[in-house]
Amino acid sequence: MQQKRNDTGELNFHLLKCLVALVDHSHVSRAADAVSISQPAMSRAMSQLRAVTNDPILVKGGSGLIPTAKAVQLREFADRILQEMDRLLGNAVAFDPRAAKYEFRMVVSDYIECIFMERLLRHLGAEFPGIGVSVRHPVHPSQFTKVLESGEVDFAIGILPSTLRDLRHRPLLKDRIVCAARAGHRAADKQLSIEEFAALEHLVIMPNTVNCFGEFVDVALEKYDVRRNQRYVTPNYLTAPQLVGNSDMVAILPELLFTRFRSHSDLIEIQMPIEVPPVDVYLSWHDRTHRHAAHMWFREQVMKSLEPNQEQSFTARSTGRENSVRA
Repeated sequence: MQQKRNDTGELNFHLLKCLVALVDHSHVSRAADAVSISQPAMSRAMSQLRAVTNDPILVKGGSGLIPTAKAVQLREFADRILQEMDRLLGNAVAFDPRAAKYEFRMVVSDYIECIFMERLLRHLGAEFPGIGVSVRHPVHPSQFTKVLESGEVDFAIGILPSTLRDLRHRPLLKDRIVCAARAGHRAADKQLSIEEFAALEHLVIMPNTVNCFGEFVDVALEKYDVRRNQRYVTPNYLTAPQLVGNSDMVAILPELLFTRFRSHSDLIEIQMPIEVPPVDVYLSWHDRTHRHAAHMWFREQVMKSLEPNQEQSFTARSTGRENSVRA
């Protein structure tokens, strides 16, 4: 049904509802009651419909008003459009995770995939058999917002950079930064100076993300005008424990990852001569999906997977309140 514009207004869903009511009831007051508007409002709607359709809609008959043939025909189209819109809106608003088949796409580092995704999948379990999760490893910082805005991915988990002002986020967990080395390392149980610490052979993890854990250490060292001795650079967190466990290198790791690999790779923690605060890890998404029922449900499942009654407990967890931006 083609929409037309004129001086009295335009054909819209309100007018379509009024058209259906007028044809069904052939009476202005009863049609007004049917759509819960006043009689004058229905009279105005009928005037607009007459102007848009170039048809009187209702004409005098033997026992009152009757709909015109064109109005009856238009009513069929209008009712079809309204039913389709109700169906579309119903599907958009309602989300039954037990019956739905839906895949959520996420950007995460291999560190997050290792320590968190197992928990999330265990939480989803068999209760939501149609819910799937796919991950891709971090994109370049310049593309971070773009992939969320375009719908290429739905969520990102990681350290939230202060430059991203157009994303919504939710604190997920805190992680402490530690320096890992193999058992028996020459720096074990020593009080290292800043210069001695920087001079160690460092395995440096530089994933394709905006921020990483090692950068917080580098920022702290810059105050003393020293830099880490980079012996090996990798984009991967998960290769670091084995490489460190079989060499004299040390690596800056998130504690949750260090704890998971500590016994397997025979790692110890080297005391750093600098103070580095714990790091917040966030769940981030774009405003375009903020009120999407499926995405609202999934965000809640992410947070529920972190609740204390889960099998594994993280060292600390943030408040979990959603925020529109982080300055």
